Amino acid sequence: MTTELIVQTMSLPTVMEELRERAGEYVKNAHSKNTQRAYKTDWEHFEAWCAAHDRASFPAALFETIVPYLTAHAGALKVSTLLRRLTAIRVIHRARGSQIETSDERFRVFWQGLRNKHRVRATKKAPLMSPDLRRAIQALPTTLQGHRDRALLLVGFAAGLRRSELAGLWIAQCAEAPGWIEETPDGLVVQLATSKTNQEGEEEAIGIPFGRDEAVCPVRAYRAWLAVSGITQGPIFRPISRHGRMAANAITGAGVALVVKRVVGNTALAEGLSAEKAYALANTFSGHSLRSGLATSAAKNGAPGHAIQRQLRHKSFTTTLEYIRIGSLFEGNAASFALV
Repeated sequence: MTTELIVQTMSLPTVMEELRERAGEYVKNAHSKNTQRAYKTDWEHFEAWCAAHDRASFPAALFETIVPYLTAHAGALKVSTLLRRLTAIRVIHRARGSQIETSDERFRVFWQGLRNKHRVRATKKAPLMSPDLRRAIQALPTTLQGHRDRALLLVGFAAGLRRSELAGLWIAQCAEAPGWIEETPDGLVVQLATSKTNQEGEEEAIGIPFGRDEAVCPVRAYRAWLAVSGITQGPIFRPISRHGRMAANAITGAGVALVVKRVVGNTALAEGLSAEKAYALANTFSGHSLRSGLATSAAKNGAPGHAIQRQLRHKSFTTTLEYIRIGSLFEGNAASFALV
């Protein structure tokens, strides 16, 4: 055997190992990074429970291991959390070449009973409606943080962005940017490379027009923020310390939620609400309040359903209808015709 052939033969396993690693990366990329992190945490929790109870986590027996695991945590964890953990167990098994047959009739009866017993109505965060947003914007100071908060709230609201999408915006397109903003004569265009409902990387462009009122115009607020901050590249919205120092990295999705809560709470305090009530009010809002606020406000003001669906990028109109229903609870209400 020649030296060249020996080298080629010895290198084959290395090549195959590299290909398997690359294939594994493609499998991972089937889910968003947030989903991957959640599945990893859920799987580690399942593995720890199995180790503590002398059960095999892989391959896991449905009725001997998985059902007892779910039963042990029913009541302590939300049904939605248990469902995510079950999904993580199934996904990881499938990725490793094994199947968990949850279509079994006995399991379906068990799961339905668990859901019926521990079902809790989801507590939805309040939408930040346009009048409340206007009051909050007008109460913001003209500090560095005030300019950032004004732009963040108005851009997030006008584009109907998820908190992770808003946090991930960069000033220009580049390989690292999950999304970026382009300026045009007609307003801003938010470009998203990927999103929760777009894992294929298809083009997603969202238009943000100039506001009729300069005080709450997202385009002007965005430009003012860039001018004050001096940002010319990288992430648009960044953490700012209590001493007024701006970081170089992007704000997080959790940071977006904190901005919403803080601004709502401070506005309530300025309007005379007690600290306790202002804190309680602030906690009824979240990062999603900007997205739901746009949809609900638009529906209340008579925007066509298809326009709301397009701005929010809902795949199904059924999801959009929920916002329209909430926004139009008092429009054409039968009680208003009966109580005359």
